[in-house]
Amino acid sequence: MTDTRHVLISNDDGIDAPGLLALEELVRSMPGFRVTVVAPSDQQSASSNSLTLTAPLRIIERGPDRFAVTGTPTDTVLVAMEKILKEDQPDLVLSGINHGPNMGEDVLYSGTVAAAMEGTMCGIPSYALSTSGWHPTDFSGITEFLSHTLENILAFPLRKGSLLNINLPDGPPDAIKGIRVTKLGNRVYQDVITDKVDPHGRPYLWIGGRGPTWDEADGTDNGATEAGYVSITPLLVDLTHYGLHQQMQHLNQDGLAPGPEAAAGHE
Repeated sequence: MTDTRHVLISNDDGIDAPGLLALEELVRSMPGFRVTVVAPSDQQSASSNSLTLTAPLRIIERGPDRFAVTGTPTDTVLVAMEKILKEDQPDLVLSGINHGPNMGEDVLYSGTVAAAMEGTMCGIPSYALSTSGWHPTDFSGITEFLSHTLENILAFPLRKGSLLNINLPDGPPDAIKGIRVTKLGNRVYQDVITDKVDPHGRPYLWIGGRGPTWDEADGTDNGATEAGYVSITPLLVDLTHYGLHQQMQHLNQDGLAPGPEAAAGHE
């Protein structure tokens, strides 16, 4: 019997992304872990939980225990679980380190979060890691921070259907002031769609935007990272709004016509 934990590392920036390489190097250097990387063969940002259903997927070996998949982040974790690691299942999934933040409503678009969510749906404790800066160049602070705190984060038992979304300030080690457990913030993008014209004079649209503005609510992921803290936000796969679920019970009925109880509840 061994205490070594098998870690599956994936991402949405592609298998050659510096953030993934920094995370892989760190975890491989830590005692008690062995690593398999299964990541997209190319850039797959903002792919959310999409699956490739209209094209074949191919597995490309990229070295010992490293595999690229010609698909989305969700594809890669599914291929890892059902094919590459079918007889050697991972003990946990780390997705990242993403180049740019995944906070607020952006978790719904994020391929990084989607890869972790797929791991969660497979019953594996899963974690999404992202930089709070949009164009990170220095992962030294993040890797130094994780070398001291990753074990503590992993030690917290995750409930079924839950995952942790972690956003970390990039830069040197002194750029990180500590940890805050947070909730998702709210963001608004400006000028999301830009009108362009190609060299042939044909108009087209480009989705991008100038970057989000954020609310100022206390305890949010963005507020924590703006102040120099690592943000850890627990997420659930279950999107059910249980408050509304209870309030809407009067709409239950048999047949096409609403019964008297439903009508009374509507008054």
